[in-house]
Amino acid sequence: MKRTKLFASAVLIALIALCSCSGKENVNKPVIVSTPVSITTAASAPDAQEPEVTEDVSVTEDTSEDESEEPAKKSNDIVILVTSDTHCSPQKNFGYAGLYRIREKFQKEGCEVLLVDDGDQIEGHGEMFGTATQGEQVIDLMNKMGYDCAIPGNHEFVYGADYYVELTKKANFPILSCNIFRKGKLVFKPYIIKEVRGKKIAFVGVTTPRTMGYYTSVSMFMNANARVIYEFMDGGKGKTLNNVIQKNVDKARAAGADYVFLVSHIGQAKKYKEYENITYVIQNTRGIDAVLDGHSHDVRRFEVINSEGNPVPRIGIGSKFSRIGYVRISAETGKLDVGLYSWTSTSTSASELFGIKNEMSEEVDKALKKYDKTFNGKRGTVTAPLLITDPVKTDAEGNPVKIVNKSETNMGDFVADAFRFTTGADVALVASDKISGSLQAGKVSMHDMFSVTPAAKKIMVVEATGQQILDALEWAYRRYPKGNAGFLQVSGISLKIDTSEKNHCKSKNGKFVKVEGKKRRVKNVKIGGLPVDPKRKYKVASYISLLWRSSDGFTMFKECKRVKTENRLDFQLLTDYLQVNLNGTTGNRYNDPSGQARISRSK
Repeated sequence: MKRTKLFASAVLIALIALCSCSGKENVNKPVIVSTPVSITTAASAPDAQEPEVTEDVSVTEDTSEDESEEPAKKSNDIVILVTSDTHCSPQKNFGYAGLYRIREKFQKEGCEVLLVDDGDQIEGHGEMFGTATQGEQVIDLMNKMGYDCAIPGNHEFVYGADYYVELTKKANFPILSCNIFRKGKLVFKPYIIKEVRGKKIAFVGVTTPRTMGYYTSVSMFMNANARVIYEFMDGGKGKTLNNVIQKNVDKARAAGADYVFLVSHIGQAKKYKEYENITYVIQNTRGIDAVLDGHSHDVRRFEVINSEGNPVPRIGIGSKFSRIGYVRISAETGKLDVGLYSWTSTSTSASELFGIKNEMSEEVDKALKKYDKTFNGKRGTVTAPLLITDPVKTDAEGNPVKIVNKSETNMGDFVADAFRFTTGADVALVASDKISGSLQAGKVSMHDMFSVTPAAKKIMVVEATGQQILDALEWAYRRYPKGNAGFLQVSGISLKIDTSEKNHCKSKNGKFVKVEGKKRRVKNVKIGGLPVDPKRKYKVASYISLLWRSSDGFTMFKECKRVKTENRLDFQLLTDYLQVNLNGTTGNRYNDPSGQARISRSK
């Protein structure tokens, strides 16, 4: 049997130094080694030395006959492989293809392999693969990979908690979290028990309590009446969280679990240790055999003494498939070997370097092609430049002068129109700080639209009175003609700003309180071509942050009734507006860089 060095290297992507290869070995061949957990009881343990992958290798053909290879001794061990914080990066570092190869290698040895993920799969950290489909393609890949369980991280909720809960119904594996409640009831299973080779192995899931309100807007956890209906057990300075973890660890033990693993998205934050430091959790619980931890993207391995004085190993698993955690349960002794496999190359992935081809590499390629067509495929034509800058003026360095924060522009009109027409609102209000890019004339893609609104956030429609809209306009243009991050680009509205009238807005801590007196700067306000009725209710579309979180000081809408929240993100609405509402071309609607005179100056 002939085997090339390239093939031998591909086998080594199983990431196990113990894997044997026949034939002559190139001493420069990259090797990927596993490292066991380091032993310490200190929460501030130093990072362990990371194994490296050498990239400057020469791959030569090995023509020697492979007749001396002996069958590998079969193992009855149980291996748990762990991914974490993959953040929509199916092809990076090890990727799913490398993970598949690792599992395959263990299975060929005779091991039973379980696969676990501890959060932040479907969004985050600049990766658009998941964002373009709001996580659906990621769930599809995880289904094909055959995960045994996963937990939600904080990034899972950025599209809305109810949306994520609905999305998980497409998963062929259980989602676990013992501390997420909706209207007082557990949202997900708190734990599962897998019976493998006569052993009962429990996985208890937990998600950082700081998900709601710190990492993700509280509005993502509200119902239509603006009431928060989710809870992450963040009370009692960490005691509530520890108690709910302990409760489910005890239940798993009572159900006969031989091993209990905490699958955690808590991490190792130095601040807020009661809520976001896994060391504190371990110190105040018992009965956990090991913690598979994510969220902080670290790769530290250490032991912490639990409440009964027993050491509990914890491993951090990095992010974007740069590490794969493992727990190997010996069939002979029952002892645990806990550690990491590491890919430290920053310029190439395992699949690229070794040419890995397997079932998952094919699925990833298909998904990326589908994504590329969705995200980079041409969606329509912009007939004239859509600008956020002055078409003529430049600064001292020769760069165009940004004006979207102090005057109407055709890009501002386009964005506001997109939000209004795609949501069916009467009015759209867009703070200028959310519009970041211009578009040149020509064919455009969803990627181009993303460059316009890279916040990648959701749009909401609320029911607001004419008076609340008037207050918002007064606040938005209080500094006009000077610049202002909260300067509103509008749709469905026309108005005039009287610059001879001073600002009458009263504010506190940079937020609107009220307009003092009867005089106002904003006049002749019309909605739909008719004078605004202060008592009438209108449907207003804008960013959730403006309508419910009072960003840029807009407090007047925070008590408004929510009509709906769009599942599509801002750049998707821009794309759909061009492709569907405008039939693929802007035509002559937005040819004037100064816009359509919706905002004018009376003096």
